Amino acid sequence: MKENNEKRILMAILVVTILITAYTYFFLPKQQPTPKNSNATKAKQVDHKQQLLQQTAKTTAKKQTDLKEKLITVETDNYILKISSLNGSIKELTLKKYSINKANVELVKSSGYYNTLETVFENRQLEDMEENTPYKPNSYRVELSKLNKNFKLILKKSNDNYTIIKTFSFKDGDYAFDFNVRVLKNNQPVKAKLSVYAGPDLGDLQKAKYSHLGAVALVDNDKIRTDKKIKPDEDIHWIALESKYFCFAFLPQNSNSLLAGYTKLNDGNYVYVNLESPAKLTIYAGPKSKETIAAVDHKLDKIIRFGMFGFIGKPLLYVLNWLYSIFGNYGVAIIVLTFLIRLIFYPLSFKSFKSMKEMAKLQPKLKELQAKYKGKPDQLNKATMELYKKHKVNPFGGCLPVVIQIPVFFALYNVLLNAIELRGAPFMLWITDLSSKDPYYVLPILMGLTMYVQQKLTPATGDPTQQKIMMFMPLIFTFMFMGFPSGLVLYWATNNLLTIAQQFIDSQILKAQEKKQKHATT
Repeated sequence: MKENNEKRILMAILVVTILITAYTYFFLPKQQPTPKNSNATKAKQVDHKQQLLQQTAKTTAKKQTDLKEKLITVETDNYILKISSLNGSIKELTLKKYSINKANVELVKSSGYYNTLETVFENRQLEDMEENTPYKPNSYRVELSKLNKNFKLILKKSNDNYTIIKTFSFKDGDYAFDFNVRVLKNNQPVKAKLSVYAGPDLGDLQKAKYSHLGAVALVDNDKIRTDKKIKPDEDIHWIALESKYFCFAFLPQNSNSLLAGYTKLNDGNYVYVNLESPAKLTIYAGPKSKETIAAVDHKLDKIIRFGMFGFIGKPLLYVLNWLYSIFGNYGVAIIVLTFLIRLIFYPLSFKSFKSMKEMAKLQPKLKELQAKYKGKPDQLNKATMELYKKHKVNPFGGCLPVVIQIPVFFALYNVLLNAIELRGAPFMLWITDLSSKDPYYVLPILMGLTMYVQQKLTPATGDPTQQKIMMFMPLIFTFMFMGFPSGLVLYWATNNLLTIAQQFIDSQILKAQEKKQKHATT
């Protein structure tokens, strides 16, 4: 029985290690390789009849024209947008407020077969016109400000029969804008089937581990689908291209769903929406921040994902942001949040520590039973259970409180790994970005040292061999966390320090209780 208990203790710690490793490598999405650009004169790589839900679209190479492209510039408080006069697509979209090392985020930098917001018409005449006739805008430069908060950019092109009108409605301070497409025939509105694309991928292809880069959609109001799992026949509420911290999303204006899908060409991932003119979309191009997304569509906040325990992670992020509003430093906010979590779980942690202390006291008696009933496992088990019952000790009492805390740990783990709030957020001294690893590995080493001290203070319930094995755990964790975001390592190191302090306090409390009991019995 003694060996079984020791194995349980060893396995409990090893399981936590395996869980962290497995969760990191299997449950968190891996970074996808950045696709190479393909030649823009190639034929389309896919069957568009199937992709566009049996619509007849272009299936041959784009025509080459000598039209001169002019860029239309729109600047708001949040971004700088450059639109092509040839087809009304977005050539560049640069965010102004999320720069790191003075480098702005290029959310859209079109260089693929399709450009973002490029329109494909089913009607051959309209498609030829879209490819070979430039748009005339009502302005080539728009700069929004507090005095000029709203602007409608209108692009128009015409031939003998048709007129295509694209309207962009911008509002200063918003990351979202409206995009409308109308078609006139002989100056009368007509219906025309079309598809609007976004891609390839996002310009913000950061080398961020364990984050999804590609297409994502909300299906049936509550299911998240990514890439090939997105099916055009499903009820799609929104569809987007995403990186770790940013997204470019299509949302419906006059309905609750989109006829949309995903495709992958040689140059990357694309999403598209099938519409009929007059076509209306809302575009969100910005950070995966609940504060900014909620102002556009409350369902879009489902793009912010914190793993299977996200229902715990989102409230934790709310508290973290609240603490930041008080202290003005996310590093300090992480430390205080860790303290609050330890405080909430203190009763469980104390119960676990007390149970481990009681188990440690029984080790000599368990050794006696093992010697007495050597080779008699049934009698040993029975005698061991009687010993536990006599001393009112639960052999699993130290594990259950730890298991209860695991969901909170993984929820906070995911928040600190993925929250955009930590991107570029400084802490102190050399730690200038809590979303990046510690450049000098001070925090991982501190985490390993505190883990070692914590281990030494934890009551030993196993044999010396197993204790020696466990001595390597701090070293293993130190190397594991060297590449992790410094915000996450700060949490772990703080948690270790608080655990050490708590174990010291718990030891003093238990000693005082023992003295009180001795005095009561004498």
